Amino acid sequence: MKTTLTRTLPALLLALVAGQLAMASGAGAQTAQSSMVQVEQKLASLRYDVGAVDGAVDSDTRSAILAFQKVNGLQRTGVLTDAVTNQIMASTAPPPPMVSNGEPSRVEVSLARQVLFLYENGNLTRILAVATGTSATPTPTGTFRLSRFDPGWHTSRLGRLYNATYFVGGYAIHGSLSVPAQPASHGCIRIAMSAAKWFPSHVGRGTQVVVIPG
Repeated sequence: MKTTLTRTLPALLLALVAGQLAMASGAGAQTAQSSMVQVEQKLASLRYDVGAVDGAVDSDTRSAILAFQKVNGLQRTGVLTDAVTNQIMASTAPPPPMVSNGEPSRVEVSLARQVLFLYENGNLTRILAVATGTSATPTPTGTFRLSRFDPGWHTSRLGRLYNATYFVGGYAIHGSLSVPAQPASHGCIRIAMSAAKWFPSHVGRGTQVVVIPG
């Protein structure tokens, strides 16, 4: 009996330790998710488009982190490091307008920072990471107006466009399966597919679009 109990004790101790580790691991995961929810909430309050605030580091969250990095002149990785987290949580207000004397409802696009600001009725409502034209195929700069909307997928000489809202000639703000950190398009302004689903309903024909080099 003593021999059996002696041989069983190590197994019991191992099981106990394993159970404690599993509980600690679960608590750590919950804490990490809770912290991520706080980061998403903060980004959303700063007007970055995180999608659902659920603690999941999905493509929407990574895109919002990338947009924050672009706006603040940080390395464009879309990765949430401790330094980036601290800077996000220390931010106290959304960024200021990129253009002066813009109309209350407008779209601002910075080619240098590769971001889009959406204003509705005088308020900044969303900030998106974008990919504009390369040096060989640049995006036109200036002040324009949205002219038409083509729902769904379309193929043009500038590539494949989803839910395209055109602002001058064949150039549009549209959804794309590829929105890298750097300029990559044939001149259009690419936004994430998730953003392209809601963006057209927040703008309309005649909405001012201001594209600036800086």
